[in-house]
Amino acid sequence: MRGKLRSLGRKRGGKVENVKRVLSEDELATLIPWLSKLSGTISDVLTMYLWTGLRGGEIVVMEGKEISKESDGLWWTIPKAKTKNKNRASATDHRVPLAGRAEKIVQRRLGLYGKGYLFPTADSRHIPQKSVQAVVWAHQPYSLKPGQTLRPQLPVSHWAPHDLRRTSRTMLAALGCPHEVAEAVLGHVLPGVAGVYNRHRYDKEKREWLTRLAIHLEHITDNSAGEDKK
Repeated sequence: MRGKLRSLGRKRGGKVENVKRVLSEDELATLIPWLSKLSGTISDVLTMYLWTGLRGGEIVVMEGKEISKESDGLWWTIPKAKTKNKNRASATDHRVPLAGRAEKIVQRRLGLYGKGYLFPTADSRHIPQKSVQAVVWAHQPYSLKPGQTLRPQLPVSHWAPHDLRRTSRTMLAALGCPHEVAEAVLGHVLPGVAGVYNRHRYDKEKREWLTRLAIHLEHITDNSAGEDKK
C-alpha cells in the first residue's frame, strides 16, 4: 500500500505474521502511563486513538476550526472529505464528542494552535500518519538493529497504532454499547438496507458511550497507579 507503513507483525519460527490484535486491560494499564515518554505530539495522537476510536488518518489532520463548544461539551466535526467514506453517497460529516483525555488534549492544542492543524510538526502542517506508525515501530523491543543507539522500549510489544482503534471498539462492546452506536462512534457506514434507511446520527448516544469509555480507561490507569504504590 503506497504511502502507508504496514505493521511488520510478529516473528514466529523465523517467519513474520501479520497480527491484528486487541490490547488487554493489563496491557493498557502498563502502556497508557508509558506514552508520556514519547514526544508530546505522538503521545497525544496515540491517546486520541484510544479515547475516540478514530482512524489515525483523521486524527492527524484535525483542525481547530472543526471544533465547536456545545451545551454538552466539545464536539469535533470531521468533514466528509477527510473521512474514509468520502466517496460513499450515504456518508456525511462525522461528528465526534470529545470526552476525558481527548477533550483535554484538544483544549490544550486549541490554545497553542488556534484554528489551524492541531498536530503540526516543524517540517509539515500536520504530522503524517506514517510518522506515528514509524515511531511506534522504532520503540518496539525487536526494532533495534545491531549497533543502533538504545532508546526507550515499549513495555507492551507487537502492536500498531490501528490496534488502539480496534481496542476501543472491542472495549465499547465489552461495556455493553449497542452495535449501531459503536459503529457510529468509529465512523463506519452501516451496510446494506440498514445503511440506506437508518439515517439517525446517534449524537446523544455517542456522547454517552465515549464518556463511559473515557471513565473506564481512567479506571484502568488508576488501578495501575495503585498497584505501583503497593
